[in-house]
Amino acid sequence: MDATVDCWKILDLPARSDERSVKRQYAKLLKVTRPDEDPVAFQRLREAYERALRLARDGDDGVGGDASFVQTSAAPLVQRPAPVTQPVVPSAQEQAAELLETFDDDAVDQCWNEAIALGIESTVETLLFMRCVQAPEAHPHLLHWGLETRQWLTPWQQIRPREADQERLGHLLSIGLYRRLEQYMTAGEETRFIGCLEHHSRQGWLGDLARRQTLHVQVLDLFLEHKHWSPALFQRIRQLFAWDTESAVVPIVDEQWHALLARCEEKKWVDELRARVREGEGEEHPNPRANAAALFLTGSAAERLQARVATFTEADWQACEQLSEDFTKRFPDWARRFPDHNPWFWKALVGPESPPHVTQRAGIVLTITLALNGILDVPAPLLLLAVMSPLILVTGLLLTYMGKKLYEHWVRFTEYFYEEDQRFSAWCARHTLTRNRRYLVIRNGVPVLALAFVLWKWLGLLGVATYVITGLIGRLQPKSAVPVDRQYRWRKPLQAIYRIAGLSRLQWLFCIVMVSVIAYVQMDMPGTQLTRGT
Repeated sequence: MDATVDCWKILDLPARSDERSVKRQYAKLLKVTRPDEDPVAFQRLREAYERALRLARDGDDGVGGDASFVQTSAAPLVQRPAPVTQPVVPSAQEQAAELLETFDDDAVDQCWNEAIALGIESTVETLLFMRCVQAPEAHPHLLHWGLETRQWLTPWQQIRPREADQERLGHLLSIGLYRRLEQYMTAGEETRFIGCLEHHSRQGWLGDLARRQTLHVQVLDLFLEHKHWSPALFQRIRQLFAWDTESAVVPIVDEQWHALLARCEEKKWVDELRARVREGEGEEHPNPRANAAALFLTGSAAERLQARVATFTEADWQACEQLSEDFTKRFPDWARRFPDHNPWFWKALVGPESPPHVTQRAGIVLTITLALNGILDVPAPLLLLAVMSPLILVTGLLLTYMGKKLYEHWVRFTEYFYEEDQRFSAWCARHTLTRNRRYLVIRNGVPVLALAFVLWKWLGLLGVATYVITGLIGRLQPKSAVPVDRQYRWRKPLQAIYRIAGLSRLQWLFCIVMVSVIAYVQMDMPGTQLTRGT
């Protein structure tokens, strides 16, 4: 009787408790009485549990004694021995089910230690495996424990579940991993993407060839479906899956793999251009390479392209030319990125540039030539020049107007060989023969030669020399020497004359000196070849 009362006291239960209450209380006390911490107390708890369980099943609360009875009649001649009641021990399946009734996903290790103490760890692990098969998202800690500690879905796992259950859990794991990777890829979280992939790649369940191949295909699908990923991420994936060698076997068709490689190279090239643009952002005058890179990244809007090239110099155009050549050699199939699918699209933006002050200069040259050629041969030339100056001015203006019309027809004619003119002008600009490829040498050079021929016919070698040297002075002088082209102030006639033809002070001075020399030679040595063409 003492042992009976003691079992209820140890379990902290009232006598006559039912079997279910005994089991619940025992599972509750197991959480505070651990076999590795106090084996003696655990043994007492176990014995009390077994004693109480037998009493609950037999319907005896143990308070009425040791099954003795009072005889109400004469004792029989032969007394039969009392039947021996064998203790009923619950099966491992029952104990495991009872243990998992209060399972907590955050206390997997504690539950596992209790299973070890009861000697039912194999049964408990099988039931835990089935829980993950049914709902892996509901038991993240349990799933991590099973994969990392118990080596589930590997040849080293201790349990042997059904093949269908293993396949289902592997499939659910693959789907869950793909969803996380897709989430990271969509959000642009490349660090978390590669971290998640590297972590799971080290897990044993992906040692299976079929599952690993599935993961490879899923990752490749993510790269094919999404556009916003960096070449650095793709390179790390290639290294992780050993795809960075020539003998690598990639589980997609060759066309898709080569398309991915091409996209990666394109992204690298675009990143290089963006790096160039960033280098020039802090500079007051960006270098030509930065300007060219910015132009290639501008897009296809014509207004934006024209605004970008408004301040381009020859160095900028040469940088564009080099960039187009590199692109054509490295990426011959990627012309779709550029306007009109043409990597040389910027050539259409160069546009012809007509030299300023052409009409004014031509009018001045023709007027002076008429005056020197027609007046100095007669007696009293200065007097006649004063009288005839209005007529000379009108004639010079008419000749200038005729020359302007002829130049317009010439411009329309040069459209037939515009590309050849552009190539020749670019060659001259690269060799510093001209300052800018916008200056079309053939279109603008032929009228210049025609005017030089007129000067040679009317004023001879001195006239041509004056014309050529004046142009060379303008070509060699610094830009600061050229007068600013702005509104004339006619109240200051000298300033207006100085700016009207866009000539510098040195050019005006040289022209005045040479006109005086030509006039002197014509008066002193009439008919000389210096002032008369053949």
